Amino acid sequence: MRFGFRSGMMCMAPADEGGGGGGGGAGAGDGKGAGGAPDYAKQIADLTAKNAELDKKIAELSKKPDPNNDPDLQARAKAERDAADKKTAETKALENALRFNMKSEEFLKTNESLLPKDISDIFKQAEKENYSNAVEKDGAIKAGMIQSFFAVQANMDLLTPGLKSALDEYLKLTKNEKQARAQSVYESIFEPAFEMLKRIKKAEALSKGHGHEGDAETAYKNRMIALSKKHYLGEKSNGT
Repeated sequence: MRFGFRSGMMCMAPADEGGGGGGGGAGAGDGKGAGGAPDYAKQIADLTAKNAELDKKIAELSKKPDPNNDPDLQARAKAERDAADKKTAETKALENALRFNMKSEEFLKTNESLLPKDISDIFKQAEKENYSNAVEKDGAIKAGMIQSFFAVQANMDLLTPGLKSALDEYLKLTKNEKQARAQSVYESIFEPAFEMLKRIKKAEALSKGHGHEGDAETAYKNRMIALSKKHYLGEKSNGT
């Protein structure tokens, strides 16, 4: 709004229009490379820039407060801690996602006999989808893995009552909520259960075909089987 004087009277004229700041252009990065595939290099660069902003914010929060505008000390400490925690969480999430993605092929090949058949299909389908970043893709895959793995009752039976209850609550969440919490559930529920399954299968493989008794060799094998079960399953053996 402009103010002017004409014939002794003050008049107002509309402010100049146009020339305002432009919005984000079409060339703004969206974290994707050619063909719509996630551009992990750009995502890492974006995260680095975001971390730099958080470092700046933490530094500002650490400065001596303005005596005329001094927030509560507890509030300042909480704000500084929250900023640092956010930076750490975002960095860890991206690192986990990239590491998991790089090792996915090896993981599927090594554990093919232990995983439900449709888990490999989950990975294949994820490659056809468009995700905004590696963390979103990671969450979608792990959410699918958790649901597929524990749809098998034998795998569900590997859990303690407490973990079963936690998993039941997780499975009631919406799709987006499941994906957001997938990493936490993967680490605290899926991985321990999967490790137990591998130990059980290993002990079964060691004991397969060695149930005969009667000679020194068989007795030796039986003892080794008992020791294996004790090591991998925590079973107590007679006389040990």
